[in-house]
Amino acid sequence: MNWALDRLEDALASVAAALIVFTVVFVPLDVASRYFFGAPITWVYEVTEYILLMVPCLAMAWLARHNGHVVIDVVTGRLDDRARERLSAATRLLVAATCAFVAWWGAVVTFSSFGAHAVIENVLQTPQWMIYVCIPLGFALTAIEFGRQGVRAWNGG
Repeated sequence: MNWALDRLEDALASVAAALIVFTVVFVPLDVASRYFFGAPITWVYEVTEYILLMVPCLAMAWLARHNGHVVIDVVTGRLDDRARERLSAATRLLVAATCAFVAWWGAVVTFSSFGAHAVIENVLQTPQWMIYVCIPLGFALTAIEFGRQGVRAWNGG
């Protein structure tokens, strides 16, 4: 199970990285096309907006696994090892619960959007659920990741 979760997180982080590369390539192309030819690439702005939502959602579980999230250690740096481990475990489990709630709520919104056949009225006429689906996916995986870290920390590992 851990191996499969790690591979899924790796794959989604790779997709997020590819989306960043896409943005780095196409935004300047759009600007150049608009400036030099007076013809912007009409879909680039819209796709970039979607990417700004997708990248954090797809990569946050991977980032959690690699301890890449911001940590404020003003208090924890003053605690003894056992208290620091317990606080870390409790914090990770609280973050896991919060992420699980956001995943659940994101799933409700995504399924509602799917059922309503809602479309983002823009250049591409994108179904909303196709954009929203990254929210429950990313937060569910992050909840699992922080949950397993919290349990591991609570058990002293």
